[in-house]
Amino acid sequence: MEFFAILIAWAAVQFWGSGGVVQQDAWFERLQLVANKIPASAVRLLLVFGLPVIGVFVLVWMLSPLLFGLPAFLLSVIILLYSLGRGDFQILLKLYLNSWLRGDLEGAFQHGRGFSTELCESGIDNALQLHTSVRKAVFYQGFERWFAVVFWFVLLGPAGALAYRLLFMLAGSERQPQQDRDHAANALFYLEWLPVRLLGLAFAIIANFDTGISAWRQHLRSEQPSAEVLDNIGMKALPTFVPEGQIDGEQFVKSAADELLAVQHLLSRSLLCWICAVAVLQLL
Repeated sequence: MEFFAILIAWAAVQFWGSGGVVQQDAWFERLQLVANKIPASAVRLLLVFGLPVIGVFVLVWMLSPLLFGLPAFLLSVIILLYSLGRGDFQILLKLYLNSWLRGDLEGAFQHGRGFSTELCESGIDNALQLHTSVRKAVFYQGFERWFAVVFWFVLLGPAGALAYRLLFMLAGSERQPQQDRDHAANALFYLEWLPVRLLGLAFAIIANFDTGISAWRQHLRSEQPSAEVLDNIGMKALPTFVPEGQIDGEQFVKSAADELLAVQHLLSRSLLCWICAVAVLQLL
């Protein structure tokens, strides 16, 4: 059933570009406002994170015996769609590359912030740093939008997928106290540890195995952030497009654009690789 839910969610994303109308976060924002009135951090997190996750788990369990499990299946698809990343990844990358290829670093920087609001402040003036920051953000967003969510969906069902998305939103929410955001970020790091390594393994299998698997082994026990690990393994698995430190006018601009497109294709092929693996596991 998980495999069919993933296929339906994938088809919906191809049509909408994202989770579409399902991804309404107003309820979560209201819940945060209510929780912020509570002084204890543990209680706040229990309300904004634990309550929705437990609620989904109980609801799916209650619906499972009804009508051959169809209501539970439909709810699982809805929760999976909700848990996917926000925004249209393909359009955002296209907008960034259009500005980049025109030499509009200011426009590229603004579009790049759609991948990550933490781009280097010198990115507008330093094309190489801007490209490197965006590339790292593309690797990570490709991971958090789909792979991490699908991983926890397969492992723990819709409650697992929702748990990942809520932690991700809490870690970056300006509505939450810093203490809560730190707790969410720490929990998110551990939730991402295994799926990051599995995606890194797919990078090595899909692309250059020798250099990719060597980088993958080096990061097995790494405590680096997920974005760093994915970027390091991914760039070892891909051929060199932009030699580090070299900026050569139009050639650099073209090479950097080709590199980002190669990253996009690597992410797509790697996700397909693991979806096939899920299909095989469903048949066993």
